[in-house]
Amino acid sequence: MTGNPFVTYLDKFNVLSPNHSKIYDEYNREAEAEESFEFTILTKIEKHLKDIFLQGPHSVILTGNAGDGKTRLCRLIHDKFSNTPLMSWPENGIITVQYEKGTIKIVKDLSELKEEVVYDILSELQHYVCNGHKENVFFLIAANEGKLSKVLMRYNELSVLRQHIMARFHSHENNNDQLSVINLLDVTSSVYVERVLNEWNKEEYWKSCEQCEKKAQCIIYLNHRRTSRPAIQQKIVDQYRLLDYLEVHITLREMLIHVSYLITGGYICKDILEADHTHIRDQSKKVYYQNFYGVGIGEEAFSEMKALRIFRSLDPGLYSYSQVDDFIIHGDINGDEEIERLYDRVFDNDLDMEFDYFRKKIRFYREYGQNIDQSFFEHWMPRLRRKVYFELEDRKYLNTLKLLPFEYLEQYISLFNNSNAQNSIRKELINGLNRAFSRRLIQKFKSKGSFYLKVSNETLMIYGSFDRRRIELLQEDERNDLDHLPSKFFLVVDREVKLKINLSVFEYLMRLSSGGTHNILSQEVEILLNTFRNELIRISEPDMDVLEIYRLDRDSGVYVEHELDE
Repeated sequence: MTGNPFVTYLDKFNVLSPNHSKIYDEYNREAEAEESFEFTILTKIEKHLKDIFLQGPHSVILTGNAGDGKTRLCRLIHDKFSNTPLMSWPENGIITVQYEKGTIKIVKDLSELKEEVVYDILSELQHYVCNGHKENVFFLIAANEGKLSKVLMRYNELSVLRQHIMARFHSHENNNDQLSVINLLDVTSSVYVERVLNEWNKEEYWKSCEQCEKKAQCIIYLNHRRTSRPAIQQKIVDQYRLLDYLEVHITLREMLIHVSYLITGGYICKDILEADHTHIRDQSKKVYYQNFYGVGIGEEAFSEMKALRIFRSLDPGLYSYSQVDDFIIHGDINGDEEIERLYDRVFDNDLDMEFDYFRKKIRFYREYGQNIDQSFFEHWMPRLRRKVYFELEDRKYLNTLKLLPFEYLEQYISLFNNSNAQNSIRKELINGLNRAFSRRLIQKFKSKGSFYLKVSNETLMIYGSFDRRRIELLQEDERNDLDHLPSKFFLVVDREVKLKINLSVFEYLMRLSSGGTHNILSQEVEILLNTFRNELIRISEPDMDVLEIYRLDRDSGVYVEHELDE
């Protein structure tokens, strides 16, 4: 048997494979000589760029990391408005397209060009922006933000363009009908994952596997079957959504590499077809829920795959939750028929459970105990927790979110598009801020309707006070120009001072509010909170006749407000 050509295609995304370079846009034409698969992900930014050049032509700068798709978008615009598709980029990466509205000058990558060439391009761009594109010449420039800023800052002759671009770096809302700067880092990582999983799991790509005599022992085929399930796909999307909440950006390329490894485990059909029983056991460990977190993969792959490094810190296999652990060890003898059926569905007799080996292992563990078979906890429990997280669909019995390292994740998720929940949580966030500023256990507000943000420091002096009517909790907006889902909030005081609240900040403040300690990403969060406090002190109007401090109330054991009159 020759194997499945689609698996060979997926191997191009394997960072350790010699075929890896073929995933880059620059190489995709030479790959057409091989058996290829039509694969596109529809994105808002594609439509937005087409609409700009069709309906309101002006110049556009695309920024973002390598792998965010800047080159692909440049090619797409070329092919949309040119009579012939682009087969290869010219050596300087600059190409011109004539169309009914005028001329589009496409610069594939500004950072690849010499500084004097970059200066000339930006000077020309400044001219067109300043005269309203009267010549009907429009730029589409892909640029590294650092290189672009460096050249703009170096030359005073580009000061007008610099002001335009810096304003748009500050906020995409400053884009107008003369110049748009679109940062692809603003694309939320979770948007495309489900589309890729649905595309790559199309049955037409896996038909040849149906006739394969090794399919029952093929971990690649098992991963395809599992990641085709809507419930498991949603769990994968939810993990990527966590990155959105944490403001961690994964490029499109990184996501494709990660998802391909999720399915293949780094294997190709030849590995499966030539495997003996020893190899099959090793391959069974490359099940998708292990691959997702890079379990058993070499450090060289972690250095290449950013997604694995980040997801490793969110690994549900590392966190013990008593109800889940008890389900893993005793679920089949629980006594509740529904739970036992649930157990049988999750811990089936398939390849990832090494067929009947797991059943024997769990019975041996129960009979002889942990002291005799310590390896069960060391090797199997993390793996089984991951399996439960992804494959246990019925949350009526077990809340698998408890396996993640966040106590308030469900509350955070519930806030989106829910103004009542946002208003309700505002008080807890303010209480957390008061405790964060003072680094003391401040007394909670007694009145339901009245609460104050007290701006203090570790000396316990209160510099300013803001009542609830001066404090808003706002959800960030969705974007129409690119795929961006609301993922964070802003606490705004007097419509002037703003604190960004992502999942890390939310978790930090909620733990403080409930009496917890500074133990969740404290360094990063505290820098943000210190800046916020300094801005609040700036706009505070303290009463010069009254000195307000915190003092310890020995009866309650918490700190309370106290006024010292002159």
